[in-house]
Amino acid sequence: MTTTNFPNGITSWGVPVLGGAGGIPFTGNYYFVNPATGADGNSGGANDPLATLYEAYRRCVDGNNDVVYLVGNGQSSGSARLSTELASANAQAFGGTATNGTLTWAKNATHIVGVSAPTQFGQRSRIAPPTGTYTAATFGANVFIDVTAQGCLFANISVFCGFSTGSATMVAWRDSGGRNAYSNVNIQGLADAASAQGTAARSLLITGTTGENTFTDCVIGTDTVTRTVANATLEFAGGTPRNTFTGCTFPFQTSASTPLGFITSGAAAMDRWQRFEDCTFINNVQSTSTTMAGLSTLAASSGGLVSMKDCTLIGITEFGTDATSRGQIYLDGAAPTAGSSGIAVNPT
Repeated sequence: MTTTNFPNGITSWGVPVLGGAGGIPFTGNYYFVNPATGADGNSGGANDPLATLYEAYRRCVDGNNDVVYLVGNGQSSGSARLSTELASANAQAFGGTATNGTLTWAKNATHIVGVSAPTQFGQRSRIAPPTGTYTAATFGANVFIDVTAQGCLFANISVFCGFSTGSATMVAWRDSGGRNAYSNVNIQGLADAASAQGTAARSLLITGTTGENTFTDCVIGTDTVTRTVANATLEFAGGTPRNTFTGCTFPFQTSASTPLGFITSGAAAMDRWQRFEDCTFINNVQSTSTTMAGLSTLAASSGGLVSMKDCTLIGITEFGTDATSRGQIYLDGAAPTAGSSGIAVNPT
C-alpha cells in the first residue's frame, strides 16, 4: 500500500495527511474542490481538483466516509476571492435534470472539510451564490444547503447565503438527517435585505425526529445586514431531539426589538432537550443595533426543554420573550440575580 506521494502530498496507508480533517482518519475517497483552478472533468486529486461541490458530491459513495476538501485562497474580497458557487446553472451542468441550485447532501458519512486558515468567522473555504446580479428567484429554491444524510462532518467552512435580490423565506442550511457534526462552521443566513426582513427566513433549521447534531465553535448568523422583523437565526422543528451547541457565537444587527436567536415552530417541535454551553449571543448595541426584547420564542408545549449553561447575552433583555418561553428554558451559570444569569451588564 502506498505510504507517500511526495511532493504531491503525503499519505499514511493510503489516507492523505491533512491538518483540516481534525485528525480523523477517514478511510474513503478524497476529492479536492478548487473553483479557481479546477474542472469537473478532472480526477479530483490535490493537483487536479474539481470545480464544484456538485460534482464532488456526485462522485462520493453513500456510507463510504468519503471526504471533500474545499480549497480557499485567503482572499477576503475583490475579484481574487474564491467562492464555491451554488447556482442553478452549475447544478444543471452536474445533474442534467436539476431544477434549482440547492446542494442536497443525502449520502451518509460523506464529509466536507475546508482547506484554509481555521478562523471562526468567514473562513476562506467559502460557499456562496455567484457574485454580481444573481437572485434567489434564479437560484430557484428557498433552501441553500439541505443535509438529509446522517453521520457527516462539516469542518472549517463558511456559508454565505446572500443574493442580489433575496427571498423572504430563504433558509441557509437545513439539517433533517441528524447525527451530524459541525466544527468551526460559519453559517451566514439572513444575509440580504429580503431575507433579513422575512419572518420565515433562517440561518439554520434543524428538523426531523433524529436530531442529535453537534455544533462546536461555530458562528451561526451574521451581523452585516440589519434585521427588522421577528425572524430567527435558528429554528427547531419536527420534534428534533438532543442537539448540542458548544462554544458557538450568534451575532445580530437589528433596527427593531423583535428579531430572535431561536424559536420552535408549534407544539412538539422539539423533543427531550436542546443544549447550549459556553455560547455567546451578541447584539451589536454599541454599533447602532437596537436592543432585542428576548433571545427566543418557544411555542406552548414545544415537547422538550432548552438547557443553557454559562451562556452570555449582550444587547438582549431576556432569554425568552414571554413566560411560556422562559418556562421551557433552564439556566446554569454565575448569576448577577437569579433570573438573569448570563445577561451581560456594564460594570459600575
